[in-house]
Amino acid sequence: MSYSFQKLKPFIFLLCCWAVLFALNIIFSRDIFQYHCWFDDALALAGPDRFFGLKGYFHDPAYYILQAVGTMLFPFEIFFWLLIFAALLVKLLALLRVTPNPSLLDVLPYLMVLSFLHEGTQIRVALALSIALWALIKFAQGKRHLAIFILGVACTFHISVACFFHVFLMLFLYERFGKIVLIIIAVVATIIAYTSIVRDLVMQFGELTNARYMAYSVGSIYRKQNSSGLFQYFSLFVGGLTILVWKLYQPESKAWAQLKKIALASGFLAIIILQIFRFNVVIASRLADLLLLPIVLVFGSALVQLQKSQRKNLLRLLIFALISYGAARGFLTYAPSNAPRVCHPELLPNYHPEND
Repeated sequence: MSYSFQKLKPFIFLLCCWAVLFALNIIFSRDIFQYHCWFDDALALAGPDRFFGLKGYFHDPAYYILQAVGTMLFPFEIFFWLLIFAALLVKLLALLRVTPNPSLLDVLPYLMVLSFLHEGTQIRVALALSIALWALIKFAQGKRHLAIFILGVACTFHISVACFFHVFLMLFLYERFGKIVLIIIAVVATIIAYTSIVRDLVMQFGELTNARYMAYSVGSIYRKQNSSGLFQYFSLFVGGLTILVWKLYQPESKAWAQLKKIALASGFLAIIILQIFRFNVVIASRLADLLLLPIVLVFGSALVQLQKSQRKNLLRLLIFALISYGAARGFLTYAPSNAPRVCHPELLPNYHPEND
C-alpha cells in the first residue's frame, strides 16, 4: 500500500461516515426539524438581524453566527451537510495530532458510543465537542492556558461542554493534593445526590432565567423520560468503560498518560453527575454523554494495544459489546416519534408547556 494512500485512508473513511450520518439525519433524526426551524427563522430576517436577532442567540452565539452565514450561502440541507462534515473533520484532525496513523479501532468507540447521538442528531453539541477535543489534547500536551481558551471557544457552540472545566479543575486539585480530593468530592457528591438541594436549585434557577433545560423539566419530555428503562444501567456502562480504560490502557507517551488521566477524571465526574441529576434523565444523560469523549478516545487506543498484543478473544468481546451498544443507541436515537412537528408551538392557541 502506497504511503500517500495510507495517509488518505482516514479521510476516505471519514467521507463514508459523513454520508451515513447525514442520511440518518435526513431520514430519521427528530432534532433536525428544530434546526430547520431556526434556519427558516433566520432566513425571514434581514441580513444583519440574522446574526444577532434570533431568540437564544446568547446561549450558543457561535452556532447562530455560523447559521447566519449559512443562510446567505446555502439551502438548509447543504448547510447541515457541511456542519456534519466539519464536526467529523475537526475531530479527525485533532486525533491526528496524537495518532498520526489511526485505524478503525481508534475511532470505533466514538462511532458506536457517541456519533449517532451527536453528528447523528445533536449537531451543536457535535461541533462544540470537536473543538473541546482540541482543548483536551492541548491540556494533555501541557499547553493548559491554550486548552482553557479553546474550551471557552467550544462553549460558544454549546455551553454544556463547560463541564470539562470541572475536569481540568479536578485534575489540577488532584496534582496538588492527591487522592484526598477525589475522596472529598465523592463524599460530598453522595450527600448531595440523596437530598433535594440540587433539584430545587436547578428548578428555581431555570424558572428565574427561563433556562433552556426547563424544556426537559416539564411536559411530555419530562413525563416520558427513561421510557426505555435503560437509564438505570447507564452508570454501570460509564463505570465499566472507565474501569476498562484504567485497567487495559498502558500509555506510550506523556501526552497519552495525561489523556488517560483526563479520561478517568471524566468518567468519575460523569458517574457523579448521573447520580446527582438522576431526577432529570435528559440533563443527566446528556452531560454524562459529553464526558464520554475522552474515555472513548483512550479506549480506542486500548483496543489497538489489544490487537498488537494478540489478545484476540478479549478484543472480539469488546468490539461485540461496542457494536451492540451502538445498535441500541442508534435504535433509541432514531426510533419513530409521533410528536407533532410545529416550529413555534408557543404561538398556537391554548399553548401550555405542560401539554408539550
